[in-house]
Amino acid sequence: MSDLAGALAWLFLFLYAALFVHLVVLYAKRAIDYKSRFTVLTLHILVRVASQAVGVAFAYVGYSNTGLLVAYFILGAEGYFTLVLCSYRFLISWQQDHFLSGESWLEPRVPKGTPLWKKLLGSFVVVTPGEKPRPMAFMHQLLIAANTMIVVGGSLLSGGSNSTADFGKDEGNVRTARILRTAGQAIFLAINFVLLGAITHTMHQERKERPSGQEKKFFVHPTLILLLLAWPLLIVRGFYGLLNSYIDAFNYFIPGNYTADGLTREFIVFEYVLGTLMEWVSCALLMATWWTERWTADQNQAQVENRDNHTHDHSDKAAV
Repeated sequence: MSDLAGALAWLFLFLYAALFVHLVVLYAKRAIDYKSRFTVLTLHILVRVASQAVGVAFAYVGYSNTGLLVAYFILGAEGYFTLVLCSYRFLISWQQDHFLSGESWLEPRVPKGTPLWKKLLGSFVVVTPGEKPRPMAFMHQLLIAANTMIVVGGSLLSGGSNSTADFGKDEGNVRTARILRTAGQAIFLAINFVLLGAITHTMHQERKERPSGQEKKFFVHPTLILLLLAWPLLIVRGFYGLLNSYIDAFNYFIPGNYTADGLTREFIVFEYVLGTLMEWVSCALLMATWWTERWTADQNQAQVENRDNHTHDHSDKAAV
């Protein structure tokens, strides 16, 4: 057993549990709704709690149980997948709440009363006759494809050896898994660069649409700043996932990364700093958007009033 691996696994298990408890309290107080963006974040936190629980077990058992390692791979992929999805959902929610149109150009609102199954199917359809395009539907398709590649790549390792001395026997599966994981992580990175463009464009549009008197209150809306701060953390996490099959110091399947007590200290530090920490801080920043929306409630109200006036003016022009 590695004392450092066990300690860090427990630490992040408690940190994610703390975020989960905070969400439960907000749900209990009805400060957030189960249909809100925070439900996707709750899913991410639950996946990460499960991943850290497996990490704790792996720290104690070590490579003698490859099933735990594969489970950790797969849950880690699901965690990153849901976190990237969360970032987009939070941006879409902000656009719907703050833009004059009350709409997001990433994903138009679904009419009220639409059945759940139709909403789910529609979230993967980019263009529907008579409706606005849904760029987010294409992102959903890419996210699912990338996630599938990474999960399949991880699953190929499930029949691996239970000893670092026998790594060579798994060379074929490891090579195929590397290709699939690389392709999946590369897609995730591309999606994240699109996210940066979406955030910066949203910042520009938000400043143009500010109601009179609000132009200089703050340079950029605090919620958008938090989303922008989370972006480089997601990129670091993405590059780490991309490179851990190619850089020996990041690779679980290099015998030199193990000692008689488990993983080396250097490997553990890389894993938790470049992977787990990046995800946890990103998640915490997304959580903090609940507070920024409360702190800017007066501006939000002014934005709603400005939107109503904007809609009324357009209605008058249409009537004329």
